[in-house]
Amino acid sequence: MEMKRFLLSIALVIVSAGLFAQESQQTPQTQPQSQASVWKSAEDAYSVGDFDGAIRNYEALCKEGAVSSFLFYNLGNAYYRRGSVGKAILNYERALKLDPADQDIKHNLEMARTHTLDKIDSVPQFILVEWVRNLRNKLSSNAWAILSLVFLALTAVLILLYRFGRSASSRKVYFIIAMVMLALTLFSFLFSVSLARQANATDTAIVVENIGSVKSSPAAGGNSIFVLHEGTRVKILESVEQWTRIEIQDGRQGWIKTSDIEVI
Repeated sequence: MEMKRFLLSIALVIVSAGLFAQESQQTPQTQPQSQASVWKSAEDAYSVGDFDGAIRNYEALCKEGAVSSFLFYNLGNAYYRRGSVGKAILNYERALKLDPADQDIKHNLEMARTHTLDKIDSVPQFILVEWVRNLRNKLSSNAWAILSLVFLALTAVLILLYRFGRSASSRKVYFIIAMVMLALTLFSFLFSVSLARQANATDTAIVVENIGSVKSSPAAGGNSIFVLHEGTRVKILESVEQWTRIEIQDGRQGWIKTSDIEVI
């Protein structure tokens, strides 16, 4: 009875996480008809090389609350073709937050990064952390949520086989496999939740101005300690009025005008 309650509790939590992840990854097809017409206008403009028109329509969809990796990917493409590297990287990063397994997004993001001026060496991370992150990013949040439900169902079946197994040896095998499936269920669930949280995080940003001066204090008269160029990724630490304290990949920190960056 305790095992049944335990499995049921996990199932309810996983289903809730799956629904939450799904809400964070709406597709343009789920939007109202009025938005569908704006979407078509954006595609038509892009197809004839009117990238400003495409951007205008894609941005209108974003302002109306449309959220999808496909939308941000197309918007990034339009900005890239117009030559706005910072905005292109910003939207590719937004698309990748929603669908970290998409190879087209990764490829275009890397292409856009080759046009950035700032070449910042990142602080090396522990290899195991990097390996786990890469494994997590193999699938989307929704995919991990679905996979966790599959593993949970297999766990339940194996528990039943263990419960009604005829021999001690077969019951032992069923139990061991059930525990493996349960572990996979938990890992898949944690990956799904982690990606869903990442999709809604607001602690990273992209420099969108050509040049952003990073100062030692949140004031126009503060000493300029270094400059950043459009397309550079920064971590947001805190905000004070019109200034934001940031950290770049090599660990350096400073204050930059909030208008010079946009949250991913």
